[in-house]
Formats: sequence, C-alpha cells, structure tokens
Amino acid sequence: MLQSPYAGTNFMAYSWRKFKQHALLHGLNLAGTALAFSALLLLFSYLYQSYTFEYFHQNRARIFRPTYLTKSPVFTSQWARIPVDYINALPDEIPEVEKLIRFQNQEQKYVRVGDKRFKPAHAYVTDAEVFQVFTFPFLAGDPATALVNPHSVVLTAQEALRYFGTVDALGKQIQVSGDWNPEEIDYTVTGIMQDLPANTHLPVTEFLSFDNPEERSGWAYVYILLAEHASIQQVEAKMADFVSSHVEKDATHKEEFVFQPLRTIHLQSHLAREIVPNGSSIYLSIFWSVGLFIWLILMVNFSNFNLAMTLSRIRETGVRKVLGASGGQLMWQRFLSILLQTAICGLLAWAVATILEPELNRMTGYYQLAPPVILLSFLSGLILVTALLTSLLPVVLSQSVPVIQAIRHGLKPTQPGKFNLRKVLITIQFSAATILVATTLIAYRQYQFIRHTQLGLQPEQVLAISNLPDAVVGKYSVYRDRLLGLPGVLGVSACMQVPSEEIRDSGPVMLKGTNQEPDQAPHMDIQIVDGSFFQMMDMQFLAGDDHLMRGPLDPYPEFNAELTPARYLAEKRRYYVINETAMRQLGIKDATDALGREINFSIGGFDLAYGPITGVIRDYHQESLRNKIDPLVIVVEPIWLKTFLVKIRPDQLDQTISAIESTWNDLFPYALEFHFLDDLFERLYREDRLQIILLGLLAILTLVISFLGSVSLLIYTLQRRQKELAIRRVIGARQVQLYGMISREYMMLLGLAVFLGMPVSWYVGRQWLNHFAYRTSISPWVYLLTLALTMSILLLLVWVVSYRTTRRNPVAFLHEDG
Repeated sequence: MLQSPYAGTNFMAYSWRKFKQHALLHGLNLAGTALAFSALLLLFSYLYQSYTFEYFHQNRARIFRPTYLTKSPVFTSQWARIPVDYINALPDEIPEVEKLIRFQNQEQKYVRVGDKRFKPAHAYVTDAEVFQVFTFPFLAGDPATALVNPHSVVLTAQEALRYFGTVDALGKQIQVSGDWNPEEIDYTVTGIMQDLPANTHLPVTEFLSFDNPEERSGWAYVYILLAEHASIQQVEAKMADFVSSHVEKDATHKEEFVFQPLRTIHLQSHLAREIVPNGSSIYLSIFWSVGLFIWLILMVNFSNFNLAMTLSRIRETGVRKVLGASGGQLMWQRFLSILLQTAICGLLAWAVATILEPELNRMTGYYQLAPPVILLSFLSGLILVTALLTSLLPVVLSQSVPVIQAIRHGLKPTQPGKFNLRKVLITIQFSAATILVATTLIAYRQYQFIRHTQLGLQPEQVLAISNLPDAVVGKYSVYRDRLLGLPGVLGVSACMQVPSEEIRDSGPVMLKGTNQEPDQAPHMDIQIVDGSFFQMMDMQFLAGDDHLMRGPLDPYPEFNAELTPARYLAEKRRYYVINETAMRQLGIKDATDALGREINFSIGGFDLAYGPITGVIRDYHQESLRNKIDPLVIVVEPIWLKTFLVKIRPDQLDQTISAIESTWNDLFPYALEFHFLDDLFERLYREDRLQIILLGLLAILTLVISFLGSVSLLIYTLQRRQKELAIRRVIGARQVQLYGMISREYMMLLGLAVFLGMPVSWYVGRQWLNHFAYRTSISPWVYLLTLALTMSILLLLVWVVSYRTTRRNPVAFLHEDG
C-alpha cells in the first residue's frame, strides 16, 4: 500500500499545485464562497440579535407582562400598560405570582447636576425588588438595597458618565423634578448598572425609588415573576375571579388581562402604548428565507465547481487506483481538499463581515455582529456542513467510474442542449438569486413609497420640543411671543402629542341628537392644539376652517377648590375639528353636513362640553404607515399642551436654533431637548431601513456569487469545448454566432429561473407588504427589471468569457491539440 500523499505537507503541496493549475477558476470560486459566507454571517448576526431579546435576564422564562384588554359593545382595546391599581394585589391573592414589579414613567423627570441640566430619556420609578426579578448587572452598589430607601437612584454607566463625567458616581447626588412637581428633590446615587444591550424592549437609563407605597398608583408597565414550578396557565385560570373581586359587574364593559412572555414581546407585541416600537416575526421569517436562498446558491456554486474539478481529474483518479490508492483514501483526500477551501473562505468572510460592521452600524444606528464565540461556532458549523454536503456528489461520481474507462476515456463532455444535473443546479441558483433580487425591489419600492407618501401635514423644518412640564406649558404664550420676534422663526404652535408618535389618549365621542348611550359611543383619539396648528402644519380642510380656534389662547388657569380641572373642562366653550375617519365613524357621509353638528368628548374622567364641529380635515398620518389612521377629534386646550412646535427658515438654521436655546434658558430652569419632525418620522422606519440595507447588500452579494459561479463554470465548459469551437471557426462560424450559441443556453436557463422564482418572490413580497396598513402594489416592472438586470449582467459576462476563448487562432489550437 502506497503512503497517502495527502497528509501533512504533501497534502498542502498537492493542493497548492492543483490550485495553480486552475488559478482563475479557484480564485472565482473562493471569492464567491467567501462572499456567501460573509452574507450569511451578517444575516446570522441580525437574526441572533432579534431572537435574543431579553436573554440577558436570568429569570426570563418566569417573567410575564400583563396587558390590559377592555371591551365594550362598540370598542375593544388592548394596552401594553396597566391603568388600574388593583393589579398590585396579584402576589397577595394568587400564590403562583411571586413578585410584581411596576415601571412608572407617568411624568417626565428632569435632572440637575450643579449648573448642568438634563432630560433623561428612559427614567422609571420602580420597586426595590426589581433587581431580584430582572438581571441588571451592577458595576457599583448593592442591588438588594439600592432602591430600598426613598430618594435613591440607580444609573447606567453611560448616564453616570453624562451627569458626572465618570462612572465613579456612587454616593453622589442629583436634583430631580418632574412635570407635576417642579420642586427639586435630592436623590442619592446608590448603584451603577452596566449599560443595557441593544436587544431589549426596556431601554432603561435610570431607576428611581418609590417614596411611599401610595406612589404605586396610576398607569404603569407591569411585570410579574412566577413562582418556581408555577405555570402562567394556573395564573390565567384565576384571573376572572381576581378581576370580578375588584371590579363591579357591568354588562356593557369588560376588563381582562392578557399575559405576554417577556421573551416574545419584541417580536409579537404591537399594542397601544408600547414602550418602544417592536420588531416583526414576519420580517425575520423573510430573512430566514433569504439566508436559505444564499446558502442554496452557495451549495450549487460549490457543488458545480467541485463536480467540474472532479471530472477534470477522472484520469488521475483512475491512475491512483491502479497505483494502489483505496477508495477511502481518495474520498478522504477530496473531502479534505474541499474542507480546506471552505475554511479559507470562512476566514475571508470573517474579515469581510468585520470590515462591514462599523459601516452598517453607521448607516442604521445599531447593527452589531453576534458575540465572537457564537459567531465562530456558527461559522465552524457552516464550514463543516458545506464541505461535507458539497463533497458528496464529486466523491460518489469519481468512485462510480470504472478504472479502465477513467484512464482511457475520462468522462465525455455533455452534449450542448442536453438538460443534465449541472443545468438543473444552475437553474436553481439563478432562481434563488432572482427571488432575492425581486423581493429586494419590492421592499425598496415600499420604502420609497413610505418616504414619499404625503403625510397630510408638512414636517420639514419644524422643530419639536416635547414632554414639557406644566411650569413650561403655563408660559407657552410668553415663549411663543418671544420666538415669533426672532427673524429666523416662521411660526410657532403647540400640540399634546408630537406628530410621529402614537396618540395616547382616547375616549367616547357623543353626537348630539342621536340618542346614543355613552357605552355605545364610538371611541376616538384626541389631539390638543393651539389655534395656529392647522395653518403652520399646512393641513387641508375638506369643509369649514379653523377661524374660531385662531383667537387669543386662553390664559393658563389657576385651579382651586372652586375651579377644579373637571369643572373648568366641562364648562369651557368648545369648538371641534375632526378628521375624515371620525366623520365616517359618526355616521356622517359628507363633510359639509358635519359642520355645526355638536359633539362632546370624555377622557380620563373628564367631560368636555358639547360644541359644534367647525371643520373637517383630510386624514393625516400621525404615526407610522404600518398603522391605520384612527378617528381623531382636535380641540384647543392650553392645559394639555405638551409639545411646542417651531417652524424655522432653512437659510438661518444655526443662528435660529441658538436664539431658541437662549430664549428657553432665559425663561425655564430645564434642559432643552428638541428634534426635527422629519427626523422623528424617519426614525419610525429605522428597522425598515436596516432591513432594506441588509436585503440590498444580500441581493448584490447573491448576484455576485451567482455570476462568479456561472463564470467559473462557463470558463471550465469552454475549456472542454475548445476543440469543438475551433472546428466551428475553421468551417466558417463567426465569433458572433459562437457567442449566440454559448449565450442562448444560459439565457434559456435564466428565463426559466425567473419564471420559477416569480410566484415565490410574489408571496414573500406580499408577506412583507402586509405588515403595512398603507402599501404599494407589486408591479410587473419588478420582474421585468429583475429579468433585464440579470440578463444584461449574464450576457456581458458570457461575452467577455467567450470572447477571451474564441478570439484565439483556431488553426493554431488544432495544430497544438493535434
């Protein structure tokens, strides 16, 4: 038995020699495979981040979020936050509930450190036991006691650095005030947490302690920790009795609690009042499909290439068998050779993914590769499985050819036009590539539709200052008048909920003269504005106008025992503007018929007085195009204004912003934070932007991978058909005829691939579009463009490769061959 030449240095020398024999083909194959691996690494990292939301919490399997479901004969709503206080009794009345934690952010908090002022983005008042339920690793302090005492605060490392310039902030003090209580209170820093990872729906920046049990009231995001060995089904079975023991029975109104596992919130919860916009499991299913397509293309490319290389070595395989090499040795040699190639591609892919990561993060704001250990494990498995599967066919084929036939004749070239296994693989490869390209074009068209759809208002050059405390709202008129005196300010207005955000308040609307019971009245959102809102935001009226709202804004009232908020709101003269959807829900068909009809609005225990409808506006998009436009009632009310809007001249941007900040600092002892409205609307689609970028990148990589594989296979095929092509040239065939003959076969395969891929891409694209309430259609030009793009690239590549082969003097080649 001969010693195998494929071990150690001999194997490496043999592999290098074979690489040099077909350097161009091997180079194209390595490039295509490395690109495919890098695409899969990038895609895997995105999927890993999406599927591992909340995985850093050790108790994640036992943590659930109760959501609030309310039903009436005409209205059903489910909320992510809980508005009823009796939920606090769950651990006392249901033994399967071990702990209940409240995250309260009912009022915006404001922080002062020395002469520096801040507005924390995600500050929550919470229970001292929060760290026994959730895993928030501490850098300093004791989690068991950090929030036990009143006026304690726990900061993330980034927040501590922002406040104090260092994470060594334990024991230091901050001064905290709020919307409802402008008086500053000293809070002591009792803990420093690690910054939270990006894959959480709870982007906490700081926790504040409750001062007393009575503060555990009002709406809150609530989480429960199940007792050991308890199930959520046991809790759900007792909830009906729990609710009935706290709520009077009402045939027209029903309250329920629906429990969500912590791990599923990001992908499966899209309720009213979510903390942050969540992701979509539909999108991830699409990306799983994309990953499978890319891997399929990779397998086809690699299998085709290895099959071609095996066929070119059939004679060598036969000779080695004659010289004593066993079938097992040859199979092991082939597998090791393919494994070496895939390992090299894996290393190149790691480098490419690492290079692309910062650019993707810059473009999207939060992309990151999976942890190195996880990524390396995935890549190792990918390399091994790819090498194993792609080596099966070449190994089986090389062992199936009899030795004598292999030595004498090798393996005859496939006859042109015959549909063989290699053509099947090419068709599958092209089909997968065209599916991905067409799907990307559909998604990109929807993204462009989102960006260019008229919102019904004009957010450009409008600066929004939101979540304002009552002390600031009370001086709105003063601030507005000061700003209108600035040369760079075109207009000033105010509203309750900043456009781009979900309107968080709704209630029943009664239309006078309908004899409607309050429980049967339609529920509608309410937006509070000042009189200049419609004009400054360039909103269109279908009927009526806003002239009755444009008068001087009433002074901010001073409430006392006689003038309570309820009395003030109920007695004040009202004028209402509604949108088209509200008009239809009220049963009014024509906008002009709505004018003068009187309605009232009830919200949070307050009843607004009946007043006439003075205008009907076109529906406008308050939030994402994923959501349907809700019925909306708009009314002027100074005490509920929470957002100031300032329209700025684009040619005086920097000077005007500086003047706005200076005016703010003169009037208010709070940090000024603002955003431009168009930026806020753009943020609504950050996830979509990341997905479009990933899809586009993957589509480009897929095309490159597919065509690299096709080029390498074409080069190999033409090398085997050089004698045939030379004879055709000698008997009079022109280069253009040879080019047509060569390209015709590939064009037929590509056309078949597009035809097969159309229904799949249509289905995937439809699933993508169904996530949007307002969406574009799937146009035939998507498939025409896909066909034109892929066909143009393929024709160009076929021309380049065939020209390189057919330009050679055929007589000289036949002389050499002879």
